[in-house]
Amino acid sequence: MTEGLTAARPDLTGGLRGRRDPFAPLHENPLAAMKRDPHHPGSASLAVPTAGAPLPVTRYADGRDRINLGTGNYLGLAGDPRVVAAAEAALHRYGTSTSGSRVLNGTSGLHLELEAELADVYGTEDAVLTSSGVNANVALLSTICSPDDVLLVDSHVHASLHAAAAASRGTVQRWRHNDLGSLLQRLEALDPRVGAVVVVDGVYSMTGELAPLVEITELCEQFGARLVVDEAHGLGVLGEVGVGAGEAFGVLDRVDAVTIALSKSLASVGGAIMTTRAAADGIRAAAMPYVFSAGNDPASVAAALASVRILRAEPERVRRLRDNCALLRAELTRHGAAPIVGSGAVVAVPTGVDEVTGTAWRTAFDAGVYTNAVAYPAVPRGKGVLRLTVMATHTEDQLRAAAEIVAASVHRARETVQVRAVA
Repeated sequence: MTEGLTAARPDLTGGLRGRRDPFAPLHENPLAAMKRDPHHPGSASLAVPTAGAPLPVTRYADGRDRINLGTGNYLGLAGDPRVVAAAEAALHRYGTSTSGSRVLNGTSGLHLELEAELADVYGTEDAVLTSSGVNANVALLSTICSPDDVLLVDSHVHASLHAAAAASRGTVQRWRHNDLGSLLQRLEALDPRVGAVVVVDGVYSMTGELAPLVEITELCEQFGARLVVDEAHGLGVLGEVGVGAGEAFGVLDRVDAVTIALSKSLASVGGAIMTTRAAADGIRAAAMPYVFSAGNDPASVAAALASVRILRAEPERVRRLRDNCALLRAELTRHGAAPIVGSGAVVAVPTGVDEVTGTAWRTAFDAGVYTNAVAYPAVPRGKGVLRLTVMATHTEDQLRAAAEIVAASVHRARETVQVRAVA
């Protein structure tokens, strides 16, 4: 079948019968070209296959074990025997797929159980499961606002929130990242009859910075605006219970809707929205990612359910994670690679231009540490970082060794790029 299609249309890159090729943006994307060149300094953006679970020391497809500072497995539960056993039991009982939308045949008792557990954790009336964290944001923001309403979106929120806001019927206005004056200016300029929704990340995924939620909730109350907080990178990391930035700042009860990704601390895949029962029912009735997407597979639901129960039963994991984050930040600073100030499990080491970012990533990878290289458009141009993510199950020795390697890799990359520039 594929051969027939290729034979019938041999020159997709050169246009179709004189027409401009609508696929040209894909073929000409410079990032895609970089991915095709394994020797390019930016080849760090390539997905690196693993050969095992995302543990503190992970085996990669080249057969080497590396200290893994590039996973969202914050609580270390993705390989926990209890979580694996729960997923296995659900697989045998329910099969591999729901094979249907939640509004048709795609709901099991496990789905309802996890929704009830998440609502209880967040102290909300209800929770809605979605097939991904991205879909949680799209399901929520695409179903709120009338055409005259406004979404006020922090400019650095996760890409899924930008896309979700664009899917809303409301008008999108962006305000400067974590700049309360910019948000205030936007709120003051609104017609007081217009509905307003403020959208932020609790923890910003590329830098580990926190949203100033106390001040933001005060502004929302002053101007009668709703507040949506994405806690994908706060769940399992912040607060005594580990519910996220809203809990850590003591404002969780003043947030109108929380979205999460199950793929981080809950060692699964999927997403969820915690909100009022009325809002949850509206999402179930109208959100395309809920109505027209197959329900989460039973094994992933069972894994998330087991993980959230472990989180509630073992809060010491959250404390251990915070201690590990503090240690890594201190060690990086000691070695001359101070990260961006933040409190989450995302630790961002500035690298600057893409060539330094890519070279530093490759050097650290070859030396035995896996990180994430982050460049534009995930961050502003010239503001690249090596994005390190910490697990509760990392040992102190692993973090000390990794910090030394990462810092040396960044220094060496900067020197290498300077030499190339002079030459």
